[in-house]
Amino acid sequence: MADTLARFTSLVVSACATILLLAIVVFIARESWPVWSSFGLKIITGTDWSPLASPPQLGLGTMVLSTLWVALGAMFIAAPLGFSGAVFLAEFAPAWLAGVIRPVLNILTGIPSVVYGFVGATVLVKWFEVSFDMASGESLFCASLVLTVMVLPYIVTTSEAAIRSIPAEYRQAALALGASRPYVALRVLLPLAKKGLLGALILGFGRAAGETMAVLMLAGNTLHLPTSWFSKGEPLSALIALELGTSEAGSPHYQALFAAGLVLLIILFIINLVLTVIRKDYGRVVRKN
Repeated sequence: MADTLARFTSLVVSACATILLLAIVVFIARESWPVWSSFGLKIITGTDWSPLASPPQLGLGTMVLSTLWVALGAMFIAAPLGFSGAVFLAEFAPAWLAGVIRPVLNILTGIPSVVYGFVGATVLVKWFEVSFDMASGESLFCASLVLTVMVLPYIVTTSEAAIRSIPAEYRQAALALGASRPYVALRVLLPLAKKGLLGALILGFGRAAGETMAVLMLAGNTLHLPTSWFSKGEPLSALIALELGTSEAGSPHYQALFAAGLVLLIILFIINLVLTVIRKDYGRVVRKN
């Protein structure tokens, strides 16, 4: 009876979550449909954003590129650090040290993003201004550094759980063959935990791409096409947060901001889909072998 109730509850919760997600996507798509029907894919490929002009220019290409620079840049830094931290906690850290680090990671996940943004604006931005003689230290790189700190706890905790879930027999067999503990961790455990590590990347990328306040305070919020990681830019989430409150409901500007939200969802969906397919393919290879 208890098992049946648990399965039914899980089914209901999963169905409600799926319906809620579909409702959000349908609502955003409906609100943005007029500009999609008028401008088509020019919304994504265009780089001119002047929603109040006549006729309005609604190109989101600059913001899309800024989003990719910030999110992928954060993952580029956070992934190796997070995997290294997970291996250290799971295999090498003394019990007392791991008992200190894990609560700290949990605390970091609960800090509001505006606090991260405030610290980045008062410390990192000032440091870039002084150290590199810049007129303004805001940049996509600065935003990526703060996002790295924000996503690291998710990557470390998820990756550590994946590594710890590997049966102890694999460790014991490798050590019995004379392999060193670092070799076992890098060449045995990490490949076996690949599915869990990819899951950590999915979670981290979603957190980085959807973050608003930190990138709003650190990316520079300029509409120039970013040519490098150290350029200023305005990611999609920052654009929506800045302009939605001042847009007139039902106007092309308002509809284009909903289109920006839909594009952000599509980017997250594509990245997550690619990583999920890689996880499934790797799982089939492991089962065959």
